[in-house]
Amino acid sequence: MQNLPFVNSKIGLGKLKLMAQFIVLLFALLPSIVMAQGLSQVFIFPSANVYAHPNSNLNIFSDISHSGTLVSYDSALINFYASVWQNNAESRLPDESSRGIDGIGGIFRFSSLSNLPQRIRSINSLPFNGFPNIQIDNASNVTADIGNLHINKNLHFANGNLILNNVDVNVGLAGTGSITGYSHKNFIVTGSSMTGGGLIRNTAGSPVELVYPIGTNLTSYTPLTINYTGIAQSIKFRVADNLYNKLNFPEYVNKTWIMKTYVVDPNSKMDINLQHNSADEGIEYYKNRGDAYVTRYDQKLTGLWDLVTPVQSLSPGSITTRAAVFGAYMNTRLNLANLKDTEYFSKSVIKKDIDENTPVNIPDAISPNGDGLNDVYEVVKRLPTDIIRFEVYSRNQVMVYQNLNYDNTFNGVGNIGGFMGNQLPDGIYYYLVSANGAKGIPGYLIINR
Repeated sequence: MQNLPFVNSKIGLGKLKLMAQFIVLLFALLPSIVMAQGLSQVFIFPSANVYAHPNSNLNIFSDISHSGTLVSYDSALINFYASVWQNNAESRLPDESSRGIDGIGGIFRFSSLSNLPQRIRSINSLPFNGFPNIQIDNASNVTADIGNLHINKNLHFANGNLILNNVDVNVGLAGTGSITGYSHKNFIVTGSSMTGGGLIRNTAGSPVELVYPIGTNLTSYTPLTINYTGIAQSIKFRVADNLYNKLNFPEYVNKTWIMKTYVVDPNSKMDINLQHNSADEGIEYYKNRGDAYVTRYDQKLTGLWDLVTPVQSLSPGSITTRAAVFGAYMNTRLNLANLKDTEYFSKSVIKKDIDENTPVNIPDAISPNGDGLNDVYEVVKRLPTDIIRFEVYSRNQVMVYQNLNYDNTFNGVGNIGGFMGNQLPDGIYYYLVSANGAKGIPGYLIINR
């Protein structure tokens, strides 16, 4: 029995239900027979209807290729132990309600008897025709790939993580949906880049609090919560390593939380609470954690990230349904307005008074080729009495140049250690610049001869 045809569209309703009951019995009572037959993949054919009735307990040990309709009633449990569950085009996984999305539905539990990873694939999936409920119970994790994953009601973490392979996971219909069981060991992994998959939650137009238990990799849990007021909306978050459009500096947490909304609402408002780990802090951030705040990207600003009043960091991290996360810190920012379709957030300890005493109009690049144009790094709009400190670092944060009374003479030649008197290779470098003893403000410059 290489392939088990669940149902075809020519079978009558009475026979259809009978066959469905047979399948339930087959999976629930005879798993050893199914495995012994060497069954590699189970098919649900197009236009077929299969039912998981109330209180049924199904055990599936073969990969699933689903092209029809698999109805699961409240309190049904479908245990999936194989490697790949694939929902093909036009497939549906409705609940017991007449529309198939208004009830409770069964729980699809992903677990592995052999401690092997599992995958969920959704090919041309229909929004809200996805799983009613999913339980992640696999220490080797479950990966969603090949199409966005839709979960209508609840995503529960019992063990392991849900890894997004450049796809989104959409949890809940408008104003509904929940995520439970999440912690620093059980969460949604978005990946580390600035673009890619994320967690989508859906509002119904009334004020709502939403949790996003996400992180960049299996050991970096950096979740957030929001209180959002605005029109009915889909709100996506992912988290990335490093700062958006700015190279890392020690005054920041090396994370960017990226928010995407799908309908622009000029009247929307939001409070946000971000949780990070101490391992993600730059050294200056660590030293000045009491001055920390949530910073928001603004391309109109000279420093690209805004400066606001510090807000006390709270620890241990409490964005978890289990034990508090020690070594994690939370910061809140209230009354965010004028939200764009894409927003970027991070954390900083740079103070306003530091920025106000730091020279502006600093170039982003020099071309020290002797043509008289941008040959040196020049700090302009400075008073004659200003004492400027200027430092340049390589991409791995090794100091290559330092001048404690900078006189606009840096031309791409190092003056520290083994870099003394040597031309620095073309590329991207960090800098710190400050005036009159203030703490340095970071930035980056390009050397391009």
